Amino acid sequence: MVPGLTIGGICADCTRVLTRRAGRIARWIALGTTLPLAAYLVLTLPPDRTARTIGAAAAVVWYALVYQIASRVALEVLK
Repeated sequence: MVPGLTIGGICADCTRVLTRRAGRIARWIALGTTLPLAAYLVLTLPPDRTARTIGAAAAVVWYALVYQIASRVALEVLK
C-alpha cells in the first residue's frame, strides 16, 4: 500500500519497472519484424541507389512505428 495512491493505481517505482520491461519487449518485437522486412527489401529492390535508400528509410520508419505500437500494447498488457 502506498499512501495517496488510488485503488488500482500504480506507484512511480512500479511504473518505471513496467515501462522498462515493456520497452525491452517492444524492442525485440520491432527487431523481429524489421529484419524480415529488410531481407525482403534487399532481395526485391533493384540495385539502384535511390531504391536502396528509400528501402532503408522504410525499414527505419517501420522499426520506429512497430516499437511505439508494441511498447504501448506491452505496457497495457503488463499492467
